[in-house]
Amino acid sequence: MTGAASRTAREAQDRAHAILQAGTRGFLATRTAAGGAVVHPISVFHRADGLWMNTYLKSAKARNMIRHPAVAVVVVECGAGAPRPPGVLVRGRAELLPEDADPPPATVEPAYLLPGVTAPVPGDPIWSLNGRRRWFRVPLTDVTLLEATDAQA
Repeated sequence: MTGAASRTAREAQDRAHAILQAGTRGFLATRTAAGGAVVHPISVFHRADGLWMNTYLKSAKARNMIRHPAVAVVVVECGAGAPRPPGVLVRGRAELLPEDADPPPATVEPAYLLPGVTAPVPGDPIWSLNGRRRWFRVPLTDVTLLEATDAQA
């Protein structure tokens, strides 16, 4: 890789990391029992070990992730209006975490949260609701920056 290409790749990686740190607006792609693809809006939280998501175990997205753990998550920059590039695509295997799992503290608190969502606080019972909600994690092993060539800054 040439110096310029290496610099460009490093800049893309830095940009993707910045979007993951600041964003919580995500779209989770899972597979149904019949094998069809479905996309769910979800709040995601970036931590050093992956993207964390919290949902009811009875939800379709939880059942899909348990049945077919290969998922894709698109995290978009936060702001008003419809989501658009730039964003980050994370592919990996969703892991259902133990019932007592607490998300590690954030290094940077997200600048934007979906309405009614607060940042997770380790040990806060609201994120468990008596075991009905559980944490899932997708490791950051396959991360791609999504940018449209015609996207305006």
